[in-house]
Amino acid sequence: MVALAASLPWMSYADSAPTNQSAQAILERVLSNRPQKDFSLKARLFVGTADPVPVEILVKNTAGETRTLYRGGQTEALVVQPLHGEPKFYLRGAGELTGIQRTQKLLGSNFTYYDLGLAFLRWPHVKLLDEDRVRGRDCFAIESKADGEPYARVKLWIDKEYYALLRAAAFDTNDNLTRRFAVTSFKKIGDVWIPRGLEASMVPPAQSLPSQEKSRLEVYEGNYDTQLPAEWFATERFRAGSDGGKNTKD
Repeated sequence: MVALAASLPWMSYADSAPTNQSAQAILERVLSNRPQKDFSLKARLFVGTADPVPVEILVKNTAGETRTLYRGGQTEALVVQPLHGEPKFYLRGAGELTGIQRTQKLLGSNFTYYDLGLAFLRWPHVKLLDEDRVRGRDCFAIESKADGEPYARVKLWIDKEYYALLRAAAFDTNDNLTRRFAVTSFKKIGDVWIPRGLEASMVPPAQSLPSQEKSRLEVYEGNYDTQLPAEWFATERFRAGSDGGKNTKD
């Protein structure tokens, strides 16, 4: 996995590269390490002790960007991730999400739309901290910072072989850990691997890690190299007051 929840529009391929890379170069490789075809996934979203919510994830890839639809119940969200520039977020009936709106939760879970867009991979201030191991994998540990964003800094663990984001920890302006993200397992679809299990955890203020609230997204089925209609991913469908097109899911 190269992206977190989102990290679902990104896939992983083994690659060799110089060992003396900068943090910026490593993150650029993460962002460029993406599939060229459309694909669709079916997943279950676990939130607390409630029954899991079915989620459909549809990914449209073009030369310049990746667009990902998340559908569950009456909710339909679009995340636009360009190769260069900031991701954008849209919610059916609400239009584009900006500012603090980007931190709205997907179906009441700890996955926010902002997290799904992995904006912190594009933040301007990054540095390579060290090398580390996550779930038995050698990783680059990188710190990313930006002003005016939902988090003050994020620590990232990037797999050294596949240039995949395996874990992230987000901190507030007081340097308190507030959120954690992790890939817990992988699933092979066709010739590529995607994250099968993703976790997002919120750490309440002044509480320790065992008190964190977790949500889990599990992919159980996928179709790689499918053809998805471009109109499903048009931002016009998500403008405020629009019903999004009642027949687009048929």
